[in-house]
Amino acid sequence: MIFTWAPGVAMSRDEINSFLQQKLVARLTSIRPDGYPHTTPLWYVWDGAAIWFEIGAGARPRQHIRNLRQNPKLCVMIDRDARPEHGGVFDAQGVLMRGTVELSTDETLQEEVSRKVLTRYLGDEGEQYLDDMLQDGKPGKNRVVAKIVPEHISGWDFRKLPGTDGGLADNS
Repeated sequence: MIFTWAPGVAMSRDEINSFLQQKLVARLTSIRPDGYPHTTPLWYVWDGAAIWFEIGAGARPRQHIRNLRQNPKLCVMIDRDARPEHGGVFDAQGVLMRGTVELSTDETLQEEVSRKVLTRYLGDEGEQYLDDMLQDGKPGKNRVVAKIVPEHISGWDFRKLPGTDGGLADNS
């Protein structure tokens, strides 16, 4: 499902898939036991149907793992907003997802997802960090793989607005 507050800036499914292939940072928001949100920036892999994260659970297990085990509902925000840097009003894109997480400690899956994340962000050089990533400060494979098949996706691209530099401006 794709929905946005303004149809004129809505991203199509193909545009969302293309946007999510960029090397951006996702912000995963889970709910703490006290009811407050907990947001963490993470690298991710998008396969066209699900977004995948690998979260450390080694020497210092992360709060969002505890949160997601208690309440698997979450929100993921991935955006690119150049407005503050370039002074423009309309140079922003984003994808917001809501869903329920599936957590796994399967060692084969940990290695597979960790390798994909490292290669995605660091290229072939990412392989050299695989063992350290999997260990997360103690011997063994100590990652938790989080898989989210979004129940809701909103995608927007303000560059689509008439009069912006998004290719819709009338330059006559």
